[in-house]
Amino acid sequence: MDAFGGRTSGNGSDRASPGVLVLFTLAAIGMIVGSIGLSRVVGQPEPSQHFITIPLGTAMRLSSGIDVDIIPVDLDFRLRDHLTVMNDDSADHQIGPFVIPAGGRLDTRFAEAATLEGFCSLHASGRVTINIGDT
Repeated sequence: MDAFGGRTSGNGSDRASPGVLVLFTLAAIGMIVGSIGLSRVVGQPEPSQHFITIPLGTAMRLSSGIDVDIIPVDLDFRLRDHLTVMNDDSADHQIGPFVIPAGGRLDTRFAEAATLEGFCSLHASGRVTINIGDT
């Protein structure tokens, strides 16, 4: 017995149980992973909000050979940027991997760095490149 009336271990050494060690290890790993994740967000610029509106009559103008200047051929975004595309046209449109139905809306946030190339119904060339950078 110790001075407070409790029992002491008979072998004289105070060892932590394996469960406590596992919990301590998991907590340490969690703190390391959390700090790495936080360090990637801290110091980065605030995400931007990008709005694109496809006006009514766009498909008709394109089919008549009229160039519409709605978006550039190369679109540049940063991680966490938010893109909203409003399609006010009477036809569906595609911008890279995104298809926006007639009268529809696209809302997306870019969560990982990538370069997306694909078809674009808003360009005579039919191509668009979407660059999503780390910063």
